[in-house]
Amino acid sequence: MPKKRTFHNFRPGDLSGLERKLNEMSAAGWQAVKPGRLVQTYRQEPGAFVHRFGCSAHRPGSADEITWLAAQERAGWKPAARKKGWILFRKPADQSSPEDTLADGRETVETLFKAKIARLENLRRVFLVLGTLILLGGYFAALLPLMYASALPLLGVAWATCRIKYLEEST
Repeated sequence: MPKKRTFHNFRPGDLSGLERKLNEMSAAGWQAVKPGRLVQTYRQEPGAFVHRFGCSAHRPGSADEITWLAAQERAGWKPAARKKGWILFRKPADQSSPEDTLADGRETVETLFKAKIARLENLRRVFLVLGTLILLGGYFAALLPLMYASALPLLGVAWATCRIKYLEEST
């Protein structure tokens, strides 16, 4: 079967944008094999599907995850791809409406994002304190290289702030 690889940079946490892209490709006859944030791999197969991303908050193979997957299958969603806790579900397009969601909506994804945001906020606080201490130490010791070194933790603050912004916008 022919394969196709596309490169599209979706923002971290932009699940709806990636789902739209997968739906468009599925309507054209290309089914997702590896749906990534940067690189997507497709295989040519007949049929059009609607895709939704879900996130399992349970350990793979546990009874809780099996129960959660069974609830999704009862709602008509079949797993198409999986990477770590993320699962791509699909349903035939003729059996779904545009506003169809998973059985639990986005609650598990929002829970995961809240935990990631909390960890990033803690990291941002540590970088802010570290950068301030390095800057003050360089100022009082009159060492210009030490003052310049405070830029590294502040770059970490900027990175963490951008990640938090994207994760908050996506929920």
